[in-house]
Amino acid sequence: MDKNEISINRIDLRSRGIPPEIARSAVEGLGQEVMQNLVQQGVVNPGQMIQLGDLNLETLSLRKVGDAREIRREIARVLTKAIAARILRK
Repeated sequence: MDKNEISINRIDLRSRGIPPEIARSAVEGLGQEVMQNLVQQGVVNPGQMIQLGDLNLETLSLRKVGDAREIRREIARVLTKAIAARILRK
């Protein structure tokens, strides 16, 4: 099976008003969701390895701070957008 891999050394996420357990749940599976988004958008090919430097992401405004899935989706959306922009720029 081909494997897609994106190497990100570190992601700093700061939250305000989100309970710690919800924040932890929100980042579980984040990498898989981002990869899925990139594959669906045709940004990455099977087996492709991508190395990224720093990414500056926008501030997220969430409607439901108690919904880990919604938080993960929004973080994944912003990460996917930033990664796709970086890849397509190269």
